Amino acid sequence: TLTLADLQGAMAGLQTGGRGRRVAGVPPTPLSEIVTPSAITALLKDDDIKDRLIALLPSGQQSEQHLEDNLRSPQTQETLRALTQALVPDDNGSMDGYHSVIANFQLNPKDGEKALTTGNPIQAFLDCILASVKREKDEEEKKTNTEETKDDRMTE
Repeated sequence: TLTLADLQGAMAGLQTGGRGRRVAGVPPTPLSEIVTPSAITALLKDDDIKDRLIALLPSGQQSEQHLEDNLRSPQTQETLRALTQALVPDDNGSMDGYHSVIANFQLNPKDGEKALTTGNPIQAFLDCILASVKREKDEEEKKTNTEETKDDRMTE
């Protein structure tokens, strides 16, 4: 089962390289076309991301091979297609699915406003993910710096 942390780490490690940008009348690139085998290969070269994702696998499956098998599985591709469908407007133009996904992933919708106003909910979602990961990293660094400062004070 993919978790928010799984998806955040994976999406943060991907480079969309403009592929998600919307051109008038052309639908945004589906997530299943962004998370390609080559993107997964590139993602798995980053030991930090790989280690974080392996730690999120169920016990007994916490290995590089299980991670790669999961990321490359047909179920993951189907999940990405379903997520894409949830993010794009429905036949009536409603963005309820997008807003529901953003709320369920506990993302800040303001992080994706720019892309959303250009008609690209996929890029908006990825922008929200990236901003969330950046905030998480910034908080971790701040916490680490605070702890180091405390340690320095104690050794003086």
